[in-house]
Amino acid sequence: MNPRSPARFLHSILAMKTTLSALFLALAASLAAADTVTTIDGRRIEGKVTDLGDEILLEGKYGSTRFRKNQIDKIEYGKTSLELYAEKSAALKDDDAKGHWALAKWCKDNGIEAEYRKEAGKTVAADPNHEAARLALGHKLIAGEWKSPDDIHLDNGEVKRDGEWMTEDEADRRDGEDLAKKCLGEAGLKDPAKHDAAVAAILKIRADSLLAPCSRSIGSSNKGTRIAAWKGLKRFFQHTHDNLPSIRDLQARFDKLGDLTGTALREKDEAIREIAVDATRGMGDDYARMWYQKRVVEEEQWDSRRRSAKVLGEMGSASSVPYMIAAFYTIYMEIRATNATQVQDITDSFVDIFPDPTRRAIPVPVRIETPRLQIQRVKTTVAFPEGYHETSAMFGAVLQKLTGQELGDDFTPWNEWYRKDGKAWVKTKVAEEAEAREKRAMERK
Repeated sequence: MNPRSPARFLHSILAMKTTLSALFLALAASLAAADTVTTIDGRRIEGKVTDLGDEILLEGKYGSTRFRKNQIDKIEYGKTSLELYAEKSAALKDDDAKGHWALAKWCKDNGIEAEYRKEAGKTVAADPNHEAARLALGHKLIAGEWKSPDDIHLDNGEVKRDGEWMTEDEADRRDGEDLAKKCLGEAGLKDPAKHDAAVAAILKIRADSLLAPCSRSIGSSNKGTRIAAWKGLKRFFQHTHDNLPSIRDLQARFDKLGDLTGTALREKDEAIREIAVDATRGMGDDYARMWYQKRVVEEEQWDSRRRSAKVLGEMGSASSVPYMIAAFYTIYMEIRATNATQVQDITDSFVDIFPDPTRRAIPVPVRIETPRLQIQRVKTTVAFPEGYHETSAMFGAVLQKLTGQELGDDFTPWNEWYRKDGKAWVKTKVAEEAEAREKRAMERK
């Protein structure tokens, strides 16, 4: 090629332009990126300085700080990275892919991430096959075609909601959550007609949209909202019960049910408490019973234990008897003083509710920690604690309902019966109940 030819001359000009772009960026990168404040104790802090009279405001990468001027040794004024970026960006043409990519790397080195992505985008606009810029933007080469993350999500049938990509089903579920929140608020209105309309609307929302908003609302000070929330939770748990084989997060739902049984027992309003307990039974008594059995032993407040015992009596399973005996034992020991201590582990008093996993009526196994009881045996009898007689009467009545035995409201005869005949009776009855459930399940099929 003739060194003086027009083509050679044009090539030289283009090469010089590219070189100048790179030199310009390198030079800019070496400039001071911001104002620098030197304090009298020797610290050097970079940012943008604003004079406030007796003070200065230093806006840096990690926030804003005020300094009194008597704390400052000197201020060196310079341009911020964003100001330098604006100058350099304005100097580049849209079709200068190399220049924009060089500027993108400068932005990354100077910690301005948004501008880095912006320049990577301009690089791709100038050169659609610029691999480094494509990768910087998270693009992938699929079947010979570059795809942005948004393109990939769209190809997967996803939708964008509140800036987040998700399946259409998940977006619909979240829309249901938003509607449930709105309806729960309306359920708290004093107008009975509006309350009823809000509850009716909640019961039409897809069930898996109800757990989060309703769980948050059962602690509301508004009775109407609490009632609506518990009714929504009943719908959620009934849907779970009706679709057990297809529920993928069954253990999580079972654990949540456990939390809610405690909340239901501690509800102070009796009418709402009945609605709450009914809601927790929506998943089926085979699930709810395990939590109420645990709570009748472990709840700190005796009124919650009595309420739990009442629920177990209504459920009517022999599997609750060992838990009732254990709970009875714990309150019985409350009437003893601690002159001498002897620890007794009575965990072995519990029978395996489901001794044969193949006979479970519940299609998916769940885990629950068996209560472990370490009771202090003591010698001297003292005054009965408050609520003892009411609690022992409730426990005795529930045990009579569950077993058919008429042994009153004193722990001693119940303990003697359980140790002599009760354990064997419970095992037999639990097996019979399991067979009956299995038979009903087969009949439904």
